Amino acid sequence: MGFSQEMSETRTSVAQLASWCLTVALHQEFGIGAGRLERLAKVLRRIQEENVAAVLSQGTEAAARQREGWIQGKVEMDFPVPLLRAPRTRREKQLRMAGDEAAATAWQIYAAGAIQELRFGPDRLERLRQAGRDNYRQFNEWAAGDGLEVAMERLRRCVHAALQEEVRIVDERSSHYREDAAAMEQDLRAAQAMAHRIRVSRVLAVPGISHTDAEKGEIFARCAAETANLWRHR
Repeated sequence: MGFSQEMSETRTSVAQLASWCLTVALHQEFGIGAGRLERLAKVLRRIQEENVAAVLSQGTEAAARQREGWIQGKVEMDFPVPLLRAPRTRREKQLRMAGDEAAATAWQIYAAGAIQELRFGPDRLERLRQAGRDNYRQFNEWAAGDGLEVAMERLRRCVHAALQEEVRIVDERSSHYREDAAAMEQDLRAAQAMAHRIRVSRVLAVPGISHTDAEKGEIFARCAAETANLWRHR
């Protein structure tokens, strides 16, 4: 794997995991159920589309200012990825910076949605930010101690509890996975090209961004597969 591809996959995986960890935090910390999460997801999708439009028409700095305007100074803009050890090499430091950048963008969009849909103020926003980071740290600890497959299964159960529906993780060694992955790759090429331009996740995998159970399962399966691929190359 080339370094540019590794950077891209780092951004994608980190943004996706940050979004899932924030979703689990809304359910566990605030008791937000599936219905309100579905409504929040629609708001998040609109916000993301507006921010992409700002990037394409005005540039990344203008899009960053747009996100700042949405958040209105109510909470910190960063979302440092919790690591089990500090980066040591130049490569690890660059990957850390890329991950933090993607996580911050994911958090800012999520925070804007929480303000607009859930009417969160500064206190609840900061609680959400910290709870999301705690969930991310817990995921990394699971992966380091028990393996990535165990960590993904535990995360799946947490997301299942939040969405109150089955969320599947596929085995990428199976023929069914290869067929599903090929279909998803074809469907997502346009989104991937746009997201590469704005240096963020090609899909901020939030619950409800697709409205059928099968599509939600595919989003989570893609998150799991891409993250597993990233871990194998570390």
